[in-house]
Amino acid sequence: MVTPIVIYRDKAKSNSWARWFVGRTMKKNQNNLISIVGRTGSGKTWSGISICEIMSKIDGVPFGIEHIVFSLTELMNLINSGKLKRGSKVIFDEPQISIGAREFQSEANKVFNFLLTTFRHRNLSLFFCTPYETLLDKSTRKLFHVRIETMNINKNAQTCRLKPRYIEYSDFKTEPYRKQLVVVFKDINGVNKQHKLFYWDIPKPSQKLIEQYEQKKLEFTTRLNKNISARLKKYDDGGDCITAEQKQEIAIRKPLTPTQERVMKVLANNKYETASKILGVSMSAIHKSKMLSEKKGYSLEEFKENVE
Repeated sequence: MVTPIVIYRDKAKSNSWARWFVGRTMKKNQNNLISIVGRTGSGKTWSGISICEIMSKIDGVPFGIEHIVFSLTELMNLINSGKLKRGSKVIFDEPQISIGAREFQSEANKVFNFLLTTFRHRNLSLFFCTPYETLLDKSTRKLFHVRIETMNINKNAQTCRLKPRYIEYSDFKTEPYRKQLVVVFKDINGVNKQHKLFYWDIPKPSQKLIEQYEQKKLEFTTRLNKNISARLKKYDDGGDCITAEQKQEIAIRKPLTPTQERVMKVLANNKYETASKILGVSMSAIHKSKMLSEKKGYSLEEFKENVE
């Protein structure tokens, strides 16, 4: 079993989790797959941006708006662009939209899981910002190294409290082990101490990146809404949607025979006995003609104005 640990030569420094992430990519030849989860508006993506900015200050590898993507296609294009360096950070915002758990057998999910299991040598940090991890495929979730939950936002301090946990799966348990980061340091007397980090108060990201992100997110949601409307319109036009306007079909009736038409015209304003005398046929014959006419979709009401 692995215990996540950061060791300082003297006193502990801030943002130990960010230092641990950097240590994996820059010293241990590993990558970071990190989920950031929490309710809408709880600061998930802002926290991810802030973490990436802090990591960039530590390892010197730039992070910018081009490293925030909203679809699997954008992510693959970025990875294949040749612009990412060892230690680069990427934020995949709202990944459940393109690789949701309900699409487990989809080609997108297969490709994505293949990517995650084979790109360790690139030494990248990939952050997934999603309301719930369960919106993603189970096999994807089992590849994550760290799960970060947003707890609350302190508006006065301009920080967001996070609950990071190292994730480790075992063949003997369905649920993973969730471990705190252990920080080893020296106290003022030079004595080695250690403690576990239960929470991480992350500062607000730079205003420039916030504005760039909000603009990019607006473009994404606008495009998404248009695509949703187009798909719904196509569904409605096909008549499959329960709320779609149903087109009333006009039934094409077979024409009446001359005898049937005459019977309906006479019977419309006369009783059977009178109609029998006018037409010179039995009442049973009149009734039979009426029944055949009604089967074709005609009624006596239509002939009341046309009585001979």
